[in-house]
Amino acid sequence: MANQIYQYSLLSALMHGVCHEGPAVQQVLSHGDHGLGTIRGLDGEILILDGRAYHFPPDPRQSPKILSPTSILPYVMITTFQPTHHKRLSSVSMSSLPTALCPLLPNQKNSFISLRLDGLFQTIRVRVIPAQSRPRESLKALAARQVISEYRDVRGVVFGFWSPQYASGFSVAGFHLHFMSEDGTSGGHVVGFEAGGEEVKLAAAVIRDYQVEVPGGSEFHEIAIGNVAEEELHAA
Repeated sequence: MANQIYQYSLLSALMHGVCHEGPAVQQVLSHGDHGLGTIRGLDGEILILDGRAYHFPPDPRQSPKILSPTSILPYVMITTFQPTHHKRLSSVSMSSLPTALCPLLPNQKNSFISLRLDGLFQTIRVRVIPAQSRPRESLKALAARQVISEYRDVRGVVFGFWSPQYASGFSVAGFHLHFMSEDGTSGGHVVGFEAGGEEVKLAAAVIRDYQVEVPGGSEFHEIAIGNVAEEELHAA
């Protein structure tokens, strides 16, 4: 069904380095066609666009690739994206995105929102998390080694979700966005952006159906997964 979220695992579990079991890509895609997540071992970033799962490796010298159907995703959020809210913008940035989404924000701030931006990004900064170097290495530790890249005057797509404050720990409260360039050569987790210079297309949908599946294996249950500080979630 359109405009529902299926999520596997919890962001707070990733913060504790729980990232080895999960559904295969082919199973994930049965739940939708647009989403984001990570791969086993936290080795890079995942963006799902139009029914294809793209992997952005931490080494910028390596090209992004389409994941095989059997690749394991230990954390993913996915939806069948059918936007009900459309705008054409002359410009938009990370800081102005809440205003661009008006009236969905603030009127629907306690719902989830899926959103997609298509256009020319004058600047966009993305980061890619490196692979774990040891079992259970935390996402906070990996973030200290993350690769941050900045691209200028690049056409591409940003897709992601707005999650309400009460969902912190399950997901990132606020915006969680991933990017892919139009030519498929670059992408990652969005840190900031400015888009404009030509028309930017914004599409969005309110989501009130949120399904979470937690892992059933021993890795998930070997440690106590509790609250994580909000600033750590946003920094990771």
